[in-house]
Amino acid sequence: MEVIELSLSESSHFPTLDEVSIAVGYFDGIHKGHQAVIQTAINQANELNIKSGIMTFSPHPLTVIKGEPLSDYLITSLDEKLDLFKSMELDYVIIVTFDLHLAKLSPQSFVDQFFTDLNVKHVVGGFDFSFGHKGAGKIQEMESYSKGRFTHSVVDQVSIKNEKVSSTLIREQLSLGNLEYTEQLLGRPFIIKSKVKEGYKRGREIGFPTANLDVDPEHKVPRVGVYVVQVEYANQTYGGMASVGYNPTFEGEHDKPIIEVNVFDFDQDLYDEEITVSFLHYIRDEEKFDNVDTLVDRIKQDEVEAKKILAKYR
Repeated sequence: MEVIELSLSESSHFPTLDEVSIAVGYFDGIHKGHQAVIQTAINQANELNIKSGIMTFSPHPLTVIKGEPLSDYLITSLDEKLDLFKSMELDYVIIVTFDLHLAKLSPQSFVDQFFTDLNVKHVVGGFDFSFGHKGAGKIQEMESYSKGRFTHSVVDQVSIKNEKVSSTLIREQLSLGNLEYTEQLLGRPFIIKSKVKEGYKRGREIGFPTANLDVDPEHKVPRVGVYVVQVEYANQTYGGMASVGYNPTFEGEHDKPIIEVNVFDFDQDLYDEEITVSFLHYIRDEEKFDNVDTLVDRIKQDEVEAKKILAKYR
C-alpha cells in the first residue's frame, strides 16, 4: 500500500498514478457504510483490471471551517485509519490536506485536479458525499463534472436496526457506553491506539498497575466508567479492564476523562510504548469510594466479571 500526501497549497504538480478506482470521503470510523463504499471501489478496480485506492482528508474539515481543534470527536485517528486501510489490501491511500485553499476550490477544479490529473478512472462515494466550495458539488452530479474522463458509482445508505449507519450515530452510542451496538455499526470493536504516558502510579500501589493512555484531545472517548478491553502490544493480544474517568476517590480534579488500562497477566513496562486498546463491554459507571480498601474490593469484582466476559472472545 502506497501512501501519498497531497497539499494544494504546497505543490503545483501532483503525481500521475497508475489507473485507479478510488473511494473518496473522510471516513471517520471506517464503519459499515464506509466499508461498502470502499469495497465498491475495490470491486470496480478488479472489474477494470486497475489499481484500487482511497482518498481521504486531514485534518477533519470541521477543524478548518470552525477555525479551532475538535474535542472528543474523532472515532479514528489518521494513524488508526491507515492501519485499517492496510488490512483492506488497497494499492493507494491518498491523504489530501484539508485547508482553506482546498475549502475554497470550486467543484469542477476539485474534480480536475484530484481525480482527472491523478489518473483516476472510477470514483466511488457515499450518497451524501459532497465536494468543492461549501459542498456545492454532489456525487450524484459527478457525470457532468467528469466530462466523460472517468466513471463513478454512488453507494446508498447502509442501515442497521432501521438506523442509518453514520459516524454521528457511533459517537452517540459511545457516549452512552453501548459498545455492542457500536461494534455492529463499525464491524469491529471501537479502538484507541495510543502511547502510554507516566501516571500517578497509584494502581501499582494498590495491586492493579495501569497503563495511562496519552489520548489526543480530538479523539472520541467512550462514556465514563469501567470497561472490559483487549490490548494489542508487540503482536500479542492480552485481556484487561480499563477505567475512563476522573479518579474521584483520589482527586477528581481532571478537566477531562483519563484512560487507565490494567492488562491481565502482564508485567512489562509499557511507558512510552504504543498499544491498541479494543473496548468490548461496559461494566459500570465510575464511583467515588470512601476508602482505598473499598475501591480495591470493587476492582477485584470488576476483574472477575471482565475475565468471564473475555472468555467468550477466545
